[in-house]
Amino acid sequence: MDENLHAILHPPFSILALTQMWNLDPFQFFRLSVAWVATIYAIVVTLQSLWGWVAYLSGQDKYMTLVRRYLVIHALRLRFKAFWGDVIICILLCVVFLLLWRLHGVLAV
Repeated sequence: MDENLHAILHPPFSILALTQMWNLDPFQFFRLSVAWVATIYAIVVTLQSLWGWVAYLSGQDKYMTLVRRYLVIHALRLRFKAFWGDVIICILLCVVFLLLWRLHGVLAV
């Protein structure tokens, strides 16, 4: 009977056991938890949006055909010269992110 009570009060996969197993402080555990939740949320929302666009553009009437042709023509006429500034900013932000990630790893040791 005592073993059952011990198993109920102290489950093997409690949050405390996980933090002790990973040797994480509460801030790191919170940060990792938020990162996982935000990543999964962003993936789900993106996939829902893409599925909505596919469902919307897969219509068979005359107007959906017109919208699909309109999107294809604009995609073919897209000039990437206008977006090079944004591409450079995105690359620089990725570099800063990688440097901060590396710095966090160095400081955590």
